[in-house]
Amino acid sequence: MKTLQIALIVLLPSLGGCTLMPVAERVTTPQAKHSYVLAGEGSPTVILESGLGDGKESWQPIYEQISQLTQVFAYDRAGYGTSKSASEPRDGATIVRELRATLQALDLQPPYVLAGHSIGGTYMELYARTYPEEVAGVVLVDSRHADFTRQCQIAEAGSCTPPALLSALLPHAAKQEIAGGDRTMDEVRNAAPFPNVPLYVLTGGKQFLVGDRYYEVWLETQKSLAALSSESMHSVCSRCGHYIHKDNPKLVVAALASVVEQGRRR
Repeated sequence: MKTLQIALIVLLPSLGGCTLMPVAERVTTPQAKHSYVLAGEGSPTVILESGLGDGKESWQPIYEQISQLTQVFAYDRAGYGTSKSASEPRDGATIVRELRATLQALDLQPPYVLAGHSIGGTYMELYARTYPEEVAGVVLVDSRHADFTRQCQIAEAGSCTPPALLSALLPHAAKQEIAGGDRTMDEVRNAAPFPNVPLYVLTGGKQFLVGDRYYEVWLETQKSLAALSSESMHSVCSRCGHYIHKDNPKLVVAALASVVEQGRRR
């Protein structure tokens, strides 16, 4: 495993400011109805999975730049925006099945580069473990490790689970995902081994409203994520919070560009 310092990352010269995302389209499968955006050409296709409470718009700071590199897909999980599902449990395995059905319906051929933020990274890890033959590479953006909560509680770090007030303010879909969180983490732990594909782990260096011990556990579990593949890289962005793709979009684009290029060579 290689640990890269941010200063060593070559930023793409073509990166510009934020632009609007394409007009959303909709697709219906037996599993779910999804609102999505699709742009760019080439393979492997980058699949963007948002974090808890976020829709596809959270990827706006990097979406167009990725579309200049290859084809890129972002969507709203069921319960967000106009996306819907007949399945009440919102655990990771259900979400992965719904996403895969949508990719197949749109004839987006694997292998994919899977990119996920926060709990979205957990879902992408589960996708990679469940369908390893469909994965060209993975980028985890301050993703939650399946054992983080347990390790955080053992360390008595505090704030190991979302506070009740925050949970109360979240949309219904996010509350359902929190309710399915333990099941999701069990699914990841019980899944097949992570495939040995290019993996880039990005970690935010600024954690707000949590203590030093919490961040120590977070960083240790981030290192564990980077150890999932022998072809991994790990960068800690010292000036970034949890939303690295908003605080330092060039870093995330560079990570995706690196994994896309490695996927093409493979």
